[in-house]
Amino acid sequence: MTPGTSLLFDPASVEPLSRDRPLFMGFVRDAETAHILRAALAPAFPAGLILHTVPFAGSLERLGQIETPRTILIDISGEDQPLSAILQLEAVVDPGTRVLVIGDNRSVSFYRSLTRNLGVKEYLPKPLDIAMVTRELLPWAIGAEPIAELTRGGAMVALCGAGGGVGVTTIATNLAWLIGGETRRHTILLDTDLYRGGAALAANVPPSTGLRSALEAPDRIDPLLIERAAHPATERLHVLAAEEALNEVWSLRPGGGRALSNALRQRYNFVIADIPARPLGFAAEILALAQQRILILEASSQSLRHAKRWIDLPAGAMQTRRPIVILNRYHRKQPLSPKLIAAELGSEIAVIVPDLGAKAVRASDLGETLVSQKGSFRDAIVKLARLIGAAPGPPPAKAAEAVASISIGAP
Repeated sequence: MTPGTSLLFDPASVEPLSRDRPLFMGFVRDAETAHILRAALAPAFPAGLILHTVPFAGSLERLGQIETPRTILIDISGEDQPLSAILQLEAVVDPGTRVLVIGDNRSVSFYRSLTRNLGVKEYLPKPLDIAMVTRELLPWAIGAEPIAELTRGGAMVALCGAGGGVGVTTIATNLAWLIGGETRRHTILLDTDLYRGGAALAANVPPSTGLRSALEAPDRIDPLLIERAAHPATERLHVLAAEEALNEVWSLRPGGGRALSNALRQRYNFVIADIPARPLGFAAEILALAQQRILILEASSQSLRHAKRWIDLPAGAMQTRRPIVILNRYHRKQPLSPKLIAAELGSEIAVIVPDLGAKAVRASDLGETLVSQKGSFRDAIVKLARLIGAAPGPPPAKAAEAVASISIGAP
């Protein structure tokens, strides 16, 4: 099937579904695959998982005799013409049915043909394992959108501050500049505070008027809109930051953050999101969608108190580990030591960023990058980039190793 062919299983063709239609039915060729599928899917079906062990031809025969379930899983392994096998399903699958496929073809082009051109929701090559099936197929089987869909595309990292003024924008801007400017990964710096435009000022680019337009009409978000709205800071670093009028009322559509996140992650390798101290609305949506949170605090009692509240926040759906904790603007004369802060938080400090004093303020005002200069600040940002997989070199085996390798003091 060539690109541009109409989908066989087109979600737009959904007809009213009978309430008696089974939620899910699976057809597999061998007992081993059936065992793995039962282990992964059966707990979600207390009334019983409908799973048949039959050849592909038997699957077609069975489906031709019944009203198609809402979701079906078909095994095409062993078929000489697997794409032709999928085409044969068109005659026996009712409109609106979601089709999942497993087989023995492991090529990327085959996967794309099924999921992009033929309307198959997901394809997994054998051999399967329980974790893979749970992650990729279970959400579809129970009638939900799979969380795993969010893993496709670039990585989104949210930088949060334990209170205002702890240096989130400075670290976010320099981290984004390092990834986009030096490691040459396509990167976008997203400022989720729609009224201040701090990231635009720090990156020395104008604020965008397109960000508000995108969030007001998320169904119109596409790569072209993003290209118009984002401003280039370097060849591979763009900035998306708004500076809306403080007294102007406008409508933020629910789901706008998710739509924008999906579009950005399809366009960029890394989305570095600057989250305000009080995340509401759009900022809260982006925070929940990020794969990783970075929590920034200073060595003060107030900052430590706010950091504890951030640590206690529920993790987002894609956040599989605790926030990376960054101690910013640190010097040895401060009363709270890194060891004490780590003990209070119950979380190791991954990176310590030295106090640069007026130098950091001047760089922020002039839109200059501190990470381009050799010294301990750059070392800290490089360590952070490695921790999120955005810079060459192995990440530290333990967060403590990252702390130990950073010298504290003026660069």
